[in-house]
Amino acid sequence: MKIQVLVICLLLITIPLTATKYAGEIFAVSPGVLSTAMGSTGLTYVGSLSAGWWNPALLALNPESGIELMRCEHFEGLMAQNQLSLIIGSKTKTSLTFNHLAIDKIKLTKLENPDDSLSNENRPVVWKTISNQDFILYAGLARQLKKTLYLGISPKLAYRSLAENSGYAFGADLGMLWQINKQANLGVNLRDFFSTQVLWEGGENETVIPNLDLELSYDFSPIKNIPVHLAVRSEILLENREATLETGDLSADFHAGIAVQPISNLCLLAGYDIDCFTAGIGVSYKRLGLNYAFRNGSEDDLGYSQRISVSYQW
Repeated sequence: MKIQVLVICLLLITIPLTATKYAGEIFAVSPGVLSTAMGSTGLTYVGSLSAGWWNPALLALNPESGIELMRCEHFEGLMAQNQLSLIIGSKTKTSLTFNHLAIDKIKLTKLENPDDSLSNENRPVVWKTISNQDFILYAGLARQLKKTLYLGISPKLAYRSLAENSGYAFGADLGMLWQINKQANLGVNLRDFFSTQVLWEGGENETVIPNLDLELSYDFSPIKNIPVHLAVRSEILLENREATLETGDLSADFHAGIAVQPISNLCLLAGYDIDCFTAGIGVSYKRLGLNYAFRNGSEDDLGYSQRISVSYQW
């Protein structure tokens, strides 16, 4: 075990030397509605059918199988996201999550006379309209290591079509859940832990830098029979990028969320996602569920996002 931990640490130190900055953005858009409504916290929240993406270790605690269909519009409709999540199995739970991201009607321009320079007589004109498409498939599997410790793995495969280029990406995430006591939980997800690769058709390839998610949650009932879930998440990136906290080649963003269930078939959610507020609601009737999440516009002025999903559990 000590040797395995040492090898992982060495990989985390050396991978950024050869990795490509922002190459992992294809896997950064999360599925699900409930976790998004809680400020993008979800590493310790068992109630989501997209738990296999947030933390595959949660699958070992999920009591029911189910399916969820989601539709999302990011940045006031600029990007569309469609998602299907499935959790199946009896004693051993497995998950499949399909994520589709699309940006349509992107206009490409060129000069009226490509052999001449830009001028009032030689203006750019639209010559082609294209779309960007990402198709991403995640699998998830978990097992219990000890009484309060769970481990999960989530392999992933993607196909990218960006402008006139296409390529494939493959990798995996490694998740862990530790039940500190009956109320507190610690969730960990080491994303792209063995150097996720993006292979382009022209022969170029990119290596995704691993990043580490940590989340601490606390479940309690301040009023009898009204459960409350509080969570704080830290998203640690091993690359120097604009974030809430920046120091050298390390940067981090923070999330916080709350879920309150006043009655058995109603869940109210809210949170803070890096630099903006989120809110949502989950309603269930027997085995059917309807969920909605809203994320207000952030400081980058890209606009708000909305998510809605329907689910069925058995």
